[in-house]
Parts: sequence; structure tokens; C-alpha cells
Amino acid sequence: MSRFKQGWELTKKSWAVLRENRDLFRFPIYGAAATIPVAIITLGPGFYLLEENATAGAIAVIAVGLFMLAFIGIYFSVGLAAAADKIFRGEQATVSDGLAVARANLGPIAGWALFSTIVGTLFNLLESQGTIGQIVGRILDIGWALITFLAVPVIAIEGTGPLETLKRSATLFKSRWGQQLTGNLAIGGAVVLFGMLPAVALIAGGIALWSSTGFGGALLVIVGVVILLIAMLIQKAMTGVFGVALYHYAAEGNALGGFTAAELDSAVKHKGGGAGPAPTPA
Repeated sequence: MSRFKQGWELTKKSWAVLRENRDLFRFPIYGAAATIPVAIITLGPGFYLLEENATAGAIAVIAVGLFMLAFIGIYFSVGLAAAADKIFRGEQATVSDGLAVARANLGPIAGWALFSTIVGTLFNLLESQGTIGQIVGRILDIGWALITFLAVPVIAIEGTGPLETLKRSATLFKSRWGQQLTGNLAIGGAVVLFGMLPAVALIAGGIALWSSTGFGGALLVIVGVVILLIAMLIQKAMTGVFGVALYHYAAEGNALGGFTAAELDSAVKHKGGGAGPAPTPA
């Protein structure tokens, strides 16, 4: 099965779960709605202080802002994962159910938000250190994204702290898909192809036409931004659903949510195209 076909099948099945359980879309929508004011309140003043050469104050404000944004994103992602987990187990799940699990795990969520913010900042600093730093930082960033892909469902289902979450996510990933990993998870490519790329094209076209057509160019930009935001929300929701399916497959050997074992095994690209070792189901 080609990489494109694999990604398409995984995307379709993630979308099918969302289509049948539309409340799951509300988690990324609520997350986005909470993110915007927090970003304005924290990052805006932080960058203003940076422009005014108040470096110490700017760093403190921006650091707080980044932590709060990470916390909000993880909070609603944990809620989505908890609701998806109930659905995969054949139970009814509401937004309130998912958010109840998120509230019960405020400590683990805050810990993971702080931990991931620190790691992300270190990677950004490394990537700013010339060409070698960019290469090494990018490699580390890809590896981090892979070994922490199951972190949110681990928090939602197991309620672990940051170090335990990292260890558990990495262990589950390596036990199922091995250590010779290259590339990213094959999910959401259709959203990029049919949603994000056209949106970016509309925005670019609108900016190019703005000076000559005025309203027409502005309208293209607005339409492009709306499409881009919708595509990003869909991508976020599909990734959350898919992460829960991968968690159960890695932890228990169970293919849930309409996914097959072969599809979940092929979700990660391996060097040489081989499949990772399959552990004995727990």
C-alpha cells in the first residue's frame, strides 16, 4: 500500500469517527476560542516589551504566554481524547464527559505543558544556531513529535505526570513501531491537500490583488483565512481521534474505531519500509 493511500484511508476513518460524533469537533473549537484572547493578552505585551528592549520582562511575559497556550491546547486535547476513548469502548460521550477528565488531570496537564514548552524552546534556540543547529534541531524536533504523539491519550487514560508520560509514550511507540523511524505519521494529508493549500493560495492571491482590486482582494484573504482555520480545526480533531486509536493498538493490540491492525501498523514510516515489531497484547 502506497504512503498516499495509507494516509487517505487513515484520514477517511478518522473523519468517519468525527462525522458520527460531531461533538468531538467542539474541543478544538473551544481550544481555539480560548487561545486567541490569551495570545493577545500575553504575547502582545511580551513582543511590545521586546521591541522596547525590556528583554528580561519580555522573556518572562512571553514564557508565561507560551505555557498558558500550551496548557489550553493540551487541556482540550485531553478532553477530546477522553471522549474518543469512551466512544471507542462503545459508550456514549459528551463534551462534558471529556472536560471532566481534563479537569481531573489539571496537574498532569500543567506538568506536560511546562515540560513540552521548555523542550520546544530549547529546540528553537538550537535551530537558531546556524545551519548545523537547524539540521540537528529539526531532527530532534521530528523525533520528539514521534515519541510524544501518544502523550495526550496517555494523560487522558492513565493520568500520568510529565516524566511518566514521556516514558510511557516513547515506550509504547518503540514497542509497536520499533526504533528505525523516518518521517511523520500518515494522517491528515488530505486536509493539507484539499484544505490548507487552497486556503494559502487564496490568501496569497488576495494579498497580491489587494492593491488593485481592494474589496476583492480583501474578500479572498478573508475566505482563505476562514478555510485555513476550519482545516486546522479538522486536522486537530482527526489527529486526536487517531492518537487514541494508536494508543489502544500500541498498549493492548486492539484495533478500534474502524481502523485495521494493518493500517495502524503502517501508520509510521520505517527505514526500508518494514513494519515495526508487534508486542504481545497486554
